[in-house]
Amino acid sequence: MSLAEELDDPDDLARLLAVERAGRDGGPELIGKLLGLALHDGAEVQVTGGVAERWDSLSDAAAAALAAVLRRHPPADDRIGRAVVDLAEDDERVGRLLQIFGPDAEPVRRELEVSSEERLRVRALRAVRPIDRPVDLNRRFLADPSPVVRLEALRGSSRFGPEDAHRALSDPSAEVRLAAVQKLQWRDTPAFLAAARVETVRTIREQYVQALVRRPLTDDVFRALLGYLADDGWAGRTAAGRLRELDNPGVVAAVASRILVVDDEAHLAALAEFPHLLEYAPEVSEPLRCLHRSATDGELLGVLDRLPLGERSPYPLEDPAGGLDPAQQARLLRAVLGWAHGIVESDGLAAWLAAPDDHTAADWITEHDWFGTGPAADLLRAAVDGDLRRALAVDLGTDLLRLAHVFTARQIRAGLDPLPPGTLSRLLTEGPDLLRVRFQRGRTVVLRLHGSAAIGPRLTPATALLHVPCPGCGTPARLQGTPQWTYRDEDRVREVEDGYAAALTGACPACGGPVRTEVLLSLTEGRFDGPREVSWDARS
Repeated sequence: MSLAEELDDPDDLARLLAVERAGRDGGPELIGKLLGLALHDGAEVQVTGGVAERWDSLSDAAAAALAAVLRRHPPADDRIGRAVVDLAEDDERVGRLLQIFGPDAEPVRRELEVSSEERLRVRALRAVRPIDRPVDLNRRFLADPSPVVRLEALRGSSRFGPEDAHRALSDPSAEVRLAAVQKLQWRDTPAFLAAARVETVRTIREQYVQALVRRPLTDDVFRALLGYLADDGWAGRTAAGRLRELDNPGVVAAVASRILVVDDEAHLAALAEFPHLLEYAPEVSEPLRCLHRSATDGELLGVLDRLPLGERSPYPLEDPAGGLDPAQQARLLRAVLGWAHGIVESDGLAAWLAAPDDHTAADWITEHDWFGTGPAADLLRAAVDGDLRRALAVDLGTDLLRLAHVFTARQIRAGLDPLPPGTLSRLLTEGPDLLRVRFQRGRTVVLRLHGSAAIGPRLTPATALLHVPCPGCGTPARLQGTPQWTYRDEDRVREVEDGYAAALTGACPACGGPVRTEVLLSLTEGRFDGPREVSWDARS
């Protein structure tokens, strides 16, 4: 059997041995076969076992053999050059081929560097091992117009200057920014902390949190991490867990403001057990008592049971504007509008909050007459006049807003960037006569009879809770139960419906008599990635 035929042997080890022989003794007639193996043969062969176990890549061996043959017999045609620029070939294999060729491939690599095709520029970078890439090469390609090329450049950048770090961490591509965070998470650079404070993509923020909680809580790390208290889910809980180590009234005020907006009971449990919460923010005890009456999560109930909530807070609410200088009052005024925007629908409020600064916002509102009517108009007129106290006096129908203003003012007074305002949680704004449904790995929703609410994908109801009057004495009784799946309706054109029934049981706190009721729920989901909703359909 000739050497060329041995290179086609179906046995991987036989092909590897033939490739090694071709590297030692092969002639130009084997160039085509070796090139094909280098680009297309993905086999790996175990060549030694035991402690010294080693596996050889057949494609790498073919590339090394091809390089040896080409040094002895320069090709008469340009088949290597054609293969290198052929977009049908795998970029990783072509890059590895050029890498193994070493200095012999430098002229081809330089041609690829200046190509207008992004994949060829990627191959130019992969032709040099990441640890061997010159700093100027990576730096040049970190500014490449293609995010694919910038990602590849990040693989080889081991020495980031401040400018390089800032460019990568503020890249327009979220994928590039994520790779930059992973690359720089162990580096102590101001650009990393600055970028952590302005990132908006959830997956990247989670990566930032993972890096920040491992660092010593210097002032810069603390201020970067504080903003992550505003995140839902894992990122917010993790940031709160790291900040527990601080005895800081400003941080407690931030945590208290989050309790007013979070509707995930597991997250609320982490916030409610924050150290010094009732010491520095005793006013939050009333919202916590409200949560205690209607919580469905065992962990949250356990935390609230351990807190000395009492009957009512003996502390009067302070004046939010007290002690603030003009610049701080302007920040609080903007936050007041933000909190109001979660309650009042107003194009004017939305425009004000979207403006780059308050002066521009005032111009927009007056020029387009976006004041509107009602409380929103009163707020906007106060904002245009820069009158914080007038804005604070606008009644939007809920005392929770006053708490939100107080907690925001305390953060500003402590020299912190206050957490952004949010929509007040329905766990606090709605009474106990509404149905509360907690979902597995998700938030708790509050439903009126025949009402509905949006929920996340792949969530099923775990617990339902309702307060109903005792039939014997009329005292409200807390009833709870687990919804059970009953049917699936797939006959609808655009959606699928799953039905659940829950028998809610409990005892009257006054007379001790048993109380029972049944509720019917339905979950509907669009067939084409449409919205998913839960609705309360009936009650016995």
